[in-house]
This record gives sequence, C-alpha cells and structure tokens, in this order.
Amino acid sequence: MSSSNTDALFQQLDNYLANVVEQLAPNQRRRLSRQLAYGLRQRNQKRIGRQQNPDGGSYIPRKNRVLRTQGGVRFLWKEGVRELTNWRTTGRGDARKITGFDTDRGAVRSFYKRDIQRYLEINTSQTKRRISRTEKMFRRLRTARFLKASATANEATVGFNGRTSQIASVHQYGEVDNVAEQAKTRYPVRELLGFSHDDIDWIADSVVNFLQQD
Repeated sequence: MSSSNTDALFQQLDNYLANVVEQLAPNQRRRLSRQLAYGLRQRNQKRIGRQQNPDGGSYIPRKNRVLRTQGGVRFLWKEGVRELTNWRTTGRGDARKITGFDTDRGAVRSFYKRDIQRYLEINTSQTKRRISRTEKMFRRLRTARFLKASATANEATVGFNGRTSQIASVHQYGEVDNVAEQAKTRYPVRELLGFSHDDIDWIADSVVNFLQQD
C-alpha cells in the first residue's frame, strides 16, 4: 500500500476517533488509550521481530562482517611487559591505541601508543574470515524495556526515550552515525515504528469493540 493511501486512511481514522472522544468520559478515554498503546506496541514488536517495515517490505540486511585477526605484539609499558594477541590499532594522532587480548589479564585491553616505551616483538601476519550476519536485528531494542507504551485520557504513545530514541532515529530515517572511533556511516532506512493498513484496521476494530462493551 502506498504512503498516500495509508495517510488517507489514517486521516479518516483520526476524524472518527475525534468524534468518539467526545462521547467518552475521561476514565473511559484513559482505558481506551491504554488498550491502544499497549496493543500497538505489541504489534510493532512483532513486526520488528519479522524484520519488516510497516509497508510489509523486509529490512535491508546487515552486511557480512569480515573478521581480521593479527598475530601477537609484546611491548614495554609502565606496568611492565604486556603481550597482546589478535591485536589491532585504532584512533588517530595522539589518540591512537593498540587493542587486543591481554594474555596475562585474560581480557581485551587497549593501550595508548604514546604510553608504550618500547616494542619487544611485533607479529603482523593477518588472516581474514567472513562471518555471515544472520541474527535478527533490534532484538533488545524491541523489548518493553526500551520500547515504551504510555497512555493518558488524551493520547496513546508508543516510542523510545533518551539515548535509545537517538539510536532508533538513526535506523528509522537512515541517518549518519558513528560506527567506531572517528568513523561514520549512513545506515539504511529500517522503520522501527509506523502504521500499516492492518494496524489502522485493528485500531478501528478495537474502538468499536470498546464502545460495544461500554
């Protein structure tokens, strides 16, 4: 369905709801808003789980990731000799760092190059491995912890807040964002929130059922 057709249906629904609101007491409007908010959140959660935009089209899949592994590096640092495996360099200028698996600490660590006193051994041999990224996107973002639903006597709201809202907006509108330190990319549009034709039909049916019950 085209965006213009959906917008026309939504306008019709909006006019219908405006008439319904005039017939309901504040407590009834609050109950109806709550029912719509939580129902729409669930519908959007399921659609995100199916990796679909509101128009039914599939999300543009993520690119396969190329994992590059590099040999070991040993260097003299202020704490003594450090040894990293699978290391890489990041950053620019005075902020350049070496990041890798610290064999002594048993964890991934980063060291600023400016703090390295002397290199003892450097192995730059590399291997590449392409990893297919088949896992579903936005698994955490679509949970109730991040996708909020709220209702008052005057409105029903479904959306994200704070930093989560900024992250969701990048995907919703295909914006530019950081992917790593001093590196940016434009993300493809993947709509997390929106109304489909079925959503509009569901809202209308829910309102009719509510009025019949009351």
